[in-house]
Amino acid sequence: MNFQKKFLRILILFFFIILLVNTSVFADEPIIYSPAAILMDAKSGQVLYEKNANSLMFPASTTKIMTAIIALENCSLDEKITASHDAITSIKSGYTNANIQVGEQLTMEELLYALLLNSANEAANVIAERIGGTIENFAHIMNAKAIELGCTGTHFVNANGIHADNHFTTAFDLATITRYCMQNDTFRHMVSTLTYTLPATEQYPTADRILKNSNHLLTEGHPFYYPYAIGVKTGFTTQAKNCLIAASNKDGYELISIVLHAETTEDGRSARYLDTINLLEYGNQNFQPAVPENIENHVSSQENAELIITENTEEISGIDYRLFVYILLGLVVIRLLIAFLKKHVIIYRAEKLKKRARRYLNP
Repeated sequence: MNFQKKFLRILILFFFIILLVNTSVFADEPIIYSPAAILMDAKSGQVLYEKNANSLMFPASTTKIMTAIIALENCSLDEKITASHDAITSIKSGYTNANIQVGEQLTMEELLYALLLNSANEAANVIAERIGGTIENFAHIMNAKAIELGCTGTHFVNANGIHADNHFTTAFDLATITRYCMQNDTFRHMVSTLTYTLPATEQYPTADRILKNSNHLLTEGHPFYYPYAIGVKTGFTTQAKNCLIAASNKDGYELISIVLHAETTEDGRSARYLDTINLLEYGNQNFQPAVPENIENHVSSQENAELIITENTEEISGIDYRLFVYILLGLVVIRLLIAFLKKHVIIYRAEKLKKRARRYLNP
């Protein structure tokens, strides 16, 4: 009986050690306050973390990345565009703008900086009218592009993300769009730019329209500064709350994160920035692109890279140390089982011999 108790104790200890080993290797998933979020490998598109990633959500000004990529693919940066009366005056008071004037001529490059840095809503309208003729037609172009990229839960009705009940997307779709946009070098440069000044024009004769990037991940010295951040776009409406598309690049490993409808934490901090930093850190600490054993035998190591788990523990000669733990523990359990069985076989045989002896002694 004592042996059985010892055996059970050792068996329980064995399973406890296995559980401890497994949970110590894989970092806990990040705590995410936002209702919807996703973390994606920018190169492969592999989803590393998701929370309600396919739920329909209002995107607010994160919409503007689609407006930007369509403009970059259809217009030259030095093309001059005149701001129409409707494009400017249709933006209600209180919405973000770059103080673009009716009849003012700006280049597409200048409009895109206003669109992406300080999220100017009238800049989106000017761009939409230039490409689509009307904002409604441009929305059709946006939706067609979304379908082309494989989005299944996205529907746009405007170019800037001002709230509309039938203007929505998902975290997964937004990450898919971002991944596509970040392949464009001009887009990448613009979303990582900290400030840009619109030039003086005939309608606005002073050069005091300094556009500042609203993404605090990029601002060194800010409490939410993230040293590996390389973009991308903030968003806010009353209905969508706080949204943030972010991208990071650490040692060549690029990640995309999306958080939607974030509010503040119990202690008053910005959940969209906390969530984003937690997601990016989770990705950088636990995943990395695999390095091919023989790079010469690969046409493109980047294209053939697969994600591997980064184990922040020692490895013995390139072999996962857990394998040795499992083997040793397995051998211990097998040895105990053999001893346990041997003992009970002996006891069983002894009982049989006793019964035989009783029959001979008491015929």
